[in-house]
Amino acid sequence: MFDRFKQAANEAKFKAEQLLREQRVQNDIAGINQQVSGTRDRIAAKVLELRQNGPLGIPEIDELCDSIEALQAQISQKEAQISAIRAEQPPQTGTPAPQPGSPPPQPPVPEVETKICPNCQTAVPAPAMFCTSCGHNFQQAPAVPEPPKATQTCPNCNFEAPTASAFCPNCGQALPH
Repeated sequence: MFDRFKQAANEAKFKAEQLLREQRVQNDIAGINQQVSGTRDRIAAKVLELRQNGPLGIPEIDELCDSIEALQAQISQKEAQISAIRAEQPPQTGTPAPQPGSPPPQPPVPEVETKICPNCQTAVPAPAMFCTSCGHNFQQAPAVPEPPKATQTCPNCNFEAPTASAFCPNCGQALPH
């Protein structure tokens, strides 16, 4: 009877170790996939940066860059809509009586279509070519931000582990959060 318990315990230990090894390899694959994704993002950013100088001469890439530019223009329009919505005031139900000594009421200011500066988030008139706050040139293609690092370096073995990992998939060291 004792031998059966011992055999069952050994099998459970084996299965647990097997599962841990499998999980480590899956974590390795996830880390590599994150590195691939990050590299793809950097390639895309570099292609867009090169595209600022004009067409690249590769029709498929030029077409994709045009699509991204059109989508970024749509984002800018939507951000301008958000600014306009935020600037809206509730309708006045009646004109309050002027207080003695107060200045006369001003005529309403016509609404001006705006766009948002990608550099400083200031709302500027839509036809502006430069931001009135920071001087950003709206005619330049917007910079593509660097994606956040998808890995963290293990302090024990210097392995690049996925950011979400609590333990290094290579050596088992606890990773800082």
